[in-house]
Amino acid sequence: MKYELVLFDMDGTLLDTSNSIAMTVNSTMKELGLKTYPVNDCVKFAGGGVTGLTKNILEKEKYDIDKELFSKTIRKYYDIYFDYKVEPYKEIPKILEFLEKNKIKKGIITNKDHNTALSVAKEKLDKWEFCEIIGSDEKKYPNKPNPYNVDRLSEKFGIPKEKILFVGDMLVDVNTAKNAKIDIAYCKWGFGVIKGEMGIDESCKIELAEDIIKKIKGE
Repeated sequence: MKYELVLFDMDGTLLDTSNSIAMTVNSTMKELGLKTYPVNDCVKFAGGGVTGLTKNILEKEKYDIDKELFSKTIRKYYDIYFDYKVEPYKEIPKILEFLEKNKIKKGIITNKDHNTALSVAKEKLDKWEFCEIIGSDEKKYPNKPNPYNVDRLSEKFGIPKEKILFVGDMLVDVNTAKNAKIDIAYCKWGFGVIKGEMGIDESCKIELAEDIIKKIKGE
């Protein structure tokens, strides 16, 4: 196998959290008397957990509203709807089962809040074993695209960078892999495509589980 460790993003890569994001955003907007959005428009605000949702919505809409109040309201509904209609994408079980069958380590590095990431993984991904699940906890370590957590896991498991693959769906994942000097697989089923992200090398884009499996095999 070409890789000994495969690291995954969570939202938009392993799990379809679009309905969860939409419920969080629209419940916040309704409470504050602001306009609501279709699901895909809510997804366009995603990236960076609660902090990212707050920042992205307020930057786009220029609402004259207290940022702290908005963030607290987002947080309230984020904690309520973190697992609302969340399920793995259809390609994911094939990939994870392949990794387990071949005894290839797998981990998660996400900018979703750390405790929420652990809860969602326990509820939605408990069929599979991850060597480490790392969510956002800026008091302990920096978020993606900082390569800190990739570097830490490489050192912890004694796996060289050329044996690590990052699987993500957004530009932040591509930049994380670039900063860590590891390979990237960019999932076309995720949020980056919905957001219309540009500047992603076509050679790293993945559409089917079989494509990732071939990449892991080195084919």
